[in-house]
Amino acid sequence: MIRELLHKHGIKLNKSLGQHFLSDTSQLKKIADAASLTKDDIVLEVGTGVGTLTKYLAQKAGFVISVEIDKKMIPAAKEYLRDFDNIKIINADIMKCNIPKLLADHPGYKHKKVVANVPYYLTTPLITLLIGSKAKFESIVLTIQNEVAERIISEPGRKQYGSFTVFVNYYTKPEIKARIPNTAFTPPPEVGSAVLRLDVLNKPPVKVKDEKLFFRVVRGAFNQRRKMLKNALEAARIGWPEATKIDGKRRGETLSMEEFAELANLI
Repeated sequence: MIRELLHKHGIKLNKSLGQHFLSDTSQLKKIADAASLTKDDIVLEVGTGVGTLTKYLAQKAGFVISVEIDKKMIPAAKEYLRDFDNIKIINADIMKCNIPKLLADHPGYKHKKVVANVPYYLTTPLITLLIGSKAKFESIVLTIQNEVAERIISEPGRKQYGSFTVFVNYYTKPEIKARIPNTAFTPPPEVGSAVLRLDVLNKPPVKVKDEKLFFRVVRGAFNQRRKMLKNALEAARIGWPEATKIDGKRRGETLSMEEFAELANLI
């Protein structure tokens, strides 16, 4: 079906945009189910494509705003979704959109959620954008490469654990809801994907006196992973609090979020 729509509208896939469309019905349902949608929800979808996932979202949600950067896709998506009156497709770059305004134009919904099949190159900046958005999303469901999903749910001491892990877990509760093989996509990417759900927290799991300093400490600890923690923070011109009971000879990757918060608060 996807190939037929693309051929009909003379669309050639753009590798630079990371276009891999999910065509497997069972996998599309997994993503929609992971978002736990109801008619009280307004959903921001990033990456309409030809609308295969958009259809499942519209069947469950109250309204779907779908943002697609590739204008060539819009006619195909509108044809595929012509039977739905609760979808608005916007041709724009999500990284340049005023997201709160997009949602404010469609008031009356109790919950704001995000669902996206994310191009690999956009994963980290998009997650950062959505978590920091003033739109105040309740949950964010993303189909991303396995490697990034594993990094986000990683625990201290594992090689995947890093500053991005701490960042995402400070603001959300992440959970991998499903795995999707590369064969489910058209064309298939080189690696498998995971459906990651981020439930946005009302308040962070740790108390910090200064969030900017907290994240400076986290980044400083990971910027030079091979250095002992005390040396890494001193190299980052942050300093070391002598009052802490944390061993300065440890590596940053062994510290929990609570320990990073303790360091930052003492500093």
